[in-house]
Amino acid sequence: MHKGNYLAAFAVWKRIRGVETRESRVEFYDMKMLLELEELEVRQGRTRRFPWMELFTNKRARRALVYANIMIFLGQFTGINAVMYYMSVLMSQIGFDKFQSNYMSLVGGGALLLGTIPAIFFMETCGRRFWALTMLPGFFVGLILVGCSYQIDPNNKAAVQGVYFTGLILYEGFFGCYACLTWVVPSEVYPTYLRSYGMTVSSAWVFLSSFIVTYNFTGMQRSMSKIGLTLGFYGGIAVLGWFYQLFFMPETKNKTLEEIDLIFEKPTIVIVKENMRNSAQTCRDLVRGKFKKVATEVQHVR
Repeated sequence: MHKGNYLAAFAVWKRIRGVETRESRVEFYDMKMLLELEELEVRQGRTRRFPWMELFTNKRARRALVYANIMIFLGQFTGINAVMYYMSVLMSQIGFDKFQSNYMSLVGGGALLLGTIPAIFFMETCGRRFWALTMLPGFFVGLILVGCSYQIDPNNKAAVQGVYFTGLILYEGFFGCYACLTWVVPSEVYPTYLRSYGMTVSSAWVFLSSFIVTYNFTGMQRSMSKIGLTLGFYGGIAVLGWFYQLFFMPETKNKTLEEIDLIFEKPTIVIVKENMRNSAQTCRDLVRGKFKKVATEVQHVR
């Protein structure tokens, strides 16, 4: 559609969605109208020749760019890909031989897989802020247990492996839920006419940050020590990230694209104040035992 080949776009749409229902036909026409609006905004923008520059010059777009990529940073620099790629090495460090390490690494991968399932079903029910603020402390607890396992007498393999696997399963399981945010958030916060540019930046940042933490894993573990890397670096970023999300993360659950635009039109300080008010209200609801309200209802600005 972006290339102006509407007939081919319609053929693809017909194949993957069908056009028997009115809703599917209307959705296709809506996409065409949105594309025309995008092109109009680009033509009217200050940077018509390089529309991607508005990711930096437009305040609303810049806020979305910063927010989306900090969420990706938190998802990658808390160590998930480094841990996954070096899982068999980590297994050998707690007493398994090479043959056993390959199979025991399935424990971490399986926990990560199972952890994504709740996010699939309850992301829209609970909302982005609830999901982020509850999942991140969960995998931080897992990091603490992994770090504690390194302080147990290595000769007591059963204790080391028991504590390590408990921490690993918690870390991977909670992270499976959290990791979904690193794709959901960027996909919905950019202005429509800049979404393809914004997602290009965010996708590149995902793989670059994954490369950074993975490529440097061995050197970081050697220089920081095992517990230093686990708790000092990964755990430290998790703690700082929790406070970032508490104050700076807006709720975009059940919001239309126009409503999300209005959120990011606000100055950052306004978003922070709204989050502080809503967090105070959430604490009061928790004290009163209104857990369902906290988990499922969107907190509106008061």
